[in-house]
Amino acid sequence: MSAKKLSLSVLLVCLLGIFGCESTPEPTSSMEALSPRLACSSTAVTTVTPAKPTVQVSYTEPTVSTDGRPLSRLIKTTIYYDIGQGPVRAKEVAATKPTGGGQVSQVITIPLEDMDEALAKICVTATDARGNEGPPTP
Repeated sequence: MSAKKLSLSVLLVCLLGIFGCESTPEPTSSMEALSPRLACSSTAVTTVTPAKPTVQVSYTEPTVSTDGRPLSRLIKTTIYYDIGQGPVRAKEVAATKPTGGGQVSQVITIPLEDMDEALAKICVTATDARGNEGPPTP
């Protein structure tokens, strides 16, 4: 299956505990819905079908926190998709290094139970070593 290419030119932001962001709870399965207060924007959107349910997601890890300080404890980024029922965790990706800045390219599969096609919004978050997850980007 060929993957649809979706390039996310994003600067991810890791909160590093500054704003008391809730950390994502432990997953109960390989894919878990996000809290309703978090949502993927509509800037990174692609159509998926049962014949082509994969999307290639590319982005650059953050290098600074929301207050502009250099990162030193980036632990992972998380890719989410939303096909209309709210964001769902698709894949967690270990940080390339604690200071971020790595180029990441991952393929995710979006299950389409009882759907002919879906418009998928894609977003990514960054999480520090304390478990603080930043806001979805883009």
